[in-house]
Amino acid sequence: MRGIATSSPALPDWLAMALVAAGYWLASWLGDQLLLLEQGMDSVVWPQPGLALAAMILLGWRVWPGVLIGALASEAWRWRMTLDGMHWLPPALGVAMGVLAQTLLGAWLMRRYFGRRNPLDSFGQCIAFNVIIVVMTLLGSLIGTASLYFSHLLPQKELVSRLCLWWLCNGCGTLLFGSLCLNVYHQGRSRQSRDVWYEMLAYFGMVTLLTAGLFVWWHPTVDTTYPLDMLVLPLVAWAAFRFTTREVLMALLLIMWLALWGTRHGGGPYLGYSAYSTLVILQTYIGILTLVSLGVSALMSEQRKIKAELSQQQERLEQQVRIRTLALEQSHAEVLALSRVDPVTGIANRRCFEESLDGEWRRARRLGASLGMLMIDIDFFKLYNDHYGHVSGDYCLREVAQAIRSSVRRPQDLVARYGGEEIICLLPDTAEDGVIYVGEAVLEAVRELQLPHAESTVAPYVTISIGGACVLPRDVTDSRQLIEAADRELYRAKQLGRNRIIVAGQDQRAADDA
Repeated sequence: MRGIATSSPALPDWLAMALVAAGYWLASWLGDQLLLLEQGMDSVVWPQPGLALAAMILLGWRVWPGVLIGALASEAWRWRMTLDGMHWLPPALGVAMGVLAQTLLGAWLMRRYFGRRNPLDSFGQCIAFNVIIVVMTLLGSLIGTASLYFSHLLPQKELVSRLCLWWLCNGCGTLLFGSLCLNVYHQGRSRQSRDVWYEMLAYFGMVTLLTAGLFVWWHPTVDTTYPLDMLVLPLVAWAAFRFTTREVLMALLLIMWLALWGTRHGGGPYLGYSAYSTLVILQTYIGILTLVSLGVSALMSEQRKIKAELSQQQERLEQQVRIRTLALEQSHAEVLALSRVDPVTGIANRRCFEESLDGEWRRARRLGASLGMLMIDIDFFKLYNDHYGHVSGDYCLREVAQAIRSSVRRPQDLVARYGGEEIICLLPDTAEDGVIYVGEAVLEAVRELQLPHAESTVAPYVTISIGGACVLPRDVTDSRQLIEAADRELYRAKQLGRNRIIVAGQDQRAADDA
C-alpha cells in the first residue's frame, strides 16, 4: 500500500541517505541555475525543501542524515566563494539544521494527520496540508535567518525582510515541488485514453501560448501595464476539472518557468519595479496561483471520489436489487409450483387440473383434435383407512399416484388428484384406443405394486377402477361433459366388479364388431 513508509526494503539505509543527499544538492544547484531572476539574488522558489519532505515521508525517518548532509553540502557550495577558510561552517550548519528541523516537523505532522493517504485527495486535507507547509517552512526560515544573523552575515535592519523573502522561497518551493513528488508517487503511472492524451497536449499547448504571450512576448509600457497575469487561472481551473492534481502541478511548473524566463528577459506585467520587488511579486504570484490551484484540484478530486463511491454504491444496490428480484421470482415460482401440487401424493392438484383442462380444451377445439380422460378410484379405500390407519392410507394413495404418473409418459399428459382417493388423467390428442391403452397400463402398474389390502373383496392387494372417455371439443359445448362421461364409466366399472377399466362407447363398438 502506498503512502508514508517507515522503511524501504528495496534500498539499504546508506544508499537511501546518499541518494537523498545527492538529490537535495542537485535540486539546489539546478534551482540556482534555472530559477534565478538576477545573478546574486535568491531563487524565486527553492525546490530542495519539497524534495526533502517527500523523501522523508516516502522513505521514512532513516533518511534524515541524508537531508542534513545534502543541506550542509548545498550551503557550503553557496558560501564557498564568499567566506574564507572555515567561516562558512556556522551559517551552513545553521541553515542545514533549519532544513532538517522543518522537514522532520512536516513529516511528523503529515504522518499524524494524513497517515498513508494522499494529502491532496480532499479539500479539507488540502487546507491542512497548506497549513503544515506554512508552519514547517516558518520554523526552517526562522532558524536559517537566525543562524545568518548570529554569524554576522545578516544586518539587523534586514532581518525581517530577509525572513519574509526566505519564507516565500521556502514555502512556495516546498508546496509546489513537495506536492508534485507526493502526487506522482500516490497516483503512479498515468493511464489515459488517446482522447485524453490529445486533450492534455492541447491544454499544455494553450498554457504555453498564453503564458508566453503574457510574460515573454508582451512588453508593456508605463501606460499599458495591466494586471493580466491572472488570466492563466481559467486554464489552471480547466486542468483541475478535467485532469488530476499531477497535471495541475505540472502546468504550474510550466507557468512559473515561463513567467520567470520572460520577466528575466524584459517581458511581462512586472516591469518597472526594482529587482527585489519583482522577485517578491513573482513569489507571491506563484504562491497564490499554487494555493488556489491546489484547492480547486483537491475539491474536484474529492467530488470525483464521491461520485465514484456513489456510483459503486448504486451498482452494489442495483446488484442487490437484482439478486433480491431473482430470489423473489424464484420464491414466487416455488410458491406457484407448490400451489399446483398436491402435498400428499406429489402429483398435480385439482386447481392445476382445471387450469390445464381449460387450456387443452381450447387448443383441441381450435385444432379439431380429440381429448381423452381417465377417472380413477382406489377400490375400498375407506375400508383400507379403517383397517390400516390414515398414515398408511396416505402412503397407499401416494404410491398409487406415483405408479399412475409413471405409466402416463407423454409430457403433455397430466395426472392430478381430483378429490379424496380419486385421481384423474388428462390425455390431449388421444382417441378412444389411446384412452384404453393408457388405462390398461395404469391398471397393470397399480396391480404390480402388490400393496396388501385385507378388507378388499376383489383381490388381496390394492386395486383401482377406471372410467374413461374421449370427445371432440368441437362437437361438445362444455368440458364438464367429458368429466361427467368419465365419471359415469367409473361408476359402471365399480358396478361391474371393480378392478377394471371401462371407456365410454367401448360396449357399442364391441357390439358393432360382433
